[in-house]
Amino acid sequence: MDGVRETILVVDDDLQTVKLISMLLQRKGYRVTPAVSGVQALAKAETEQPDLIILDIMMPDIDGLEVCRRLRANPKLSRIPILMFTAKAAVADKIAGFQAGADDYLTKPVHPAELVSRVEALLQRATRSKHEAIPRIQAVTIGFLGVKGGVGTSTTALNTAVVLAQGAGHLPPTVRTPPPDFRYPRIVLADLAPHGGLAYLLRLYQTQGLPNVLAYPPQELDPATIEKYLTRHTSGLRMLLTPYTPRPVILSAAHLRTLAHHLAMLSDYLLFEMGHTLDDGARTLLGELRYLVLVAEPTPLALAHAQELIRTLYQLGWNAQQLGLVVVNRGISGIALTRRQIEEALSIELIGFISPAPELAHQATEQGIPIVLLQPESLLAEQFRELARRLVALTR
Repeated sequence: MDGVRETILVVDDDLQTVKLISMLLQRKGYRVTPAVSGVQALAKAETEQPDLIILDIMMPDIDGLEVCRRLRANPKLSRIPILMFTAKAAVADKIAGFQAGADDYLTKPVHPAELVSRVEALLQRATRSKHEAIPRIQAVTIGFLGVKGGVGTSTTALNTAVVLAQGAGHLPPTVRTPPPDFRYPRIVLADLAPHGGLAYLLRLYQTQGLPNVLAYPPQELDPATIEKYLTRHTSGLRMLLTPYTPRPVILSAAHLRTLAHHLAMLSDYLLFEMGHTLDDGARTLLGELRYLVLVAEPTPLALAHAQELIRTLYQLGWNAQQLGLVVVNRGISGIALTRRQIEEALSIELIGFISPAPELAHQATEQGIPIVLLQPESLLAEQFRELARRLVALTR
């Protein structure tokens, strides 16, 4: 190739290493941008938008693993290939690198030819992925993340997904029955929470959808294979379910990104139940989302959790326009905060408020029927329909 090739960001606190790698890559025609700290790496990734990042782990401010997590959680930077290049050679270190979102891992010292070959392989793979993604229509990807456990994240994600599958999210509030020519959107809901909350709500305890998919190496997965393991609901919703089990299901960064890519090809709206922990997997998934719904209770403790979570999301490159809050009031309580108090305390929009209805919620779980189908004329059902309409409007 004539002229300057792709841009590569080289990150290492050892100036000599940066110079050596830069000279090697520049001889091959690449444009090289150096960074000698984690903070500098994140800033240059944002401004330079490099085609590939070579990243050391051991740095004095933010280590390479955290830099990798932040890159993967930033929708604008999440697709940049990352090559971990470090002296840390233990198996546990390599696993940590891949879990943080690295595409490849190389230990120092290394022959220059091997470093160049790894760089070229990653760039070629990234180019193929871009070309393969061109023909498809990008699905609207929405995550549901609880600010802590037990706030109703699974219930909110499930009922919102059912409403969208029925088309109600695209209809005015006064229209309950879609017209004959109405095109129902394709909705997929993937349960990526570790313990299978959706399977519990639907009484599908033996489902093995996600474990069956994870039995395939990421490179062997495709939309048709994943579709075989989707559970089809009577509402038209399709779901990738995690079994209800005390043993958590762990996904690698590679599996998460592959799943998000292929599920987006099967849907118009792709929803993720993400649980309540912003771990490496959740941070990787953030990079695949267009919008994130935070689910909380109207209590001072939940509000404190929400404030901390929002601060972290801002550090990861998110902004207020990409975030919405749903408050699930699970019981009438004197300590519950008002809508105004919540909106004043948080810097994101409150897009949904679910009223307390413990008896209805209990009946829905006992029967394995979503609330919006069990009692479609209830106040809760209308609140979920309004939430779905709001999400459609916000993600257009």
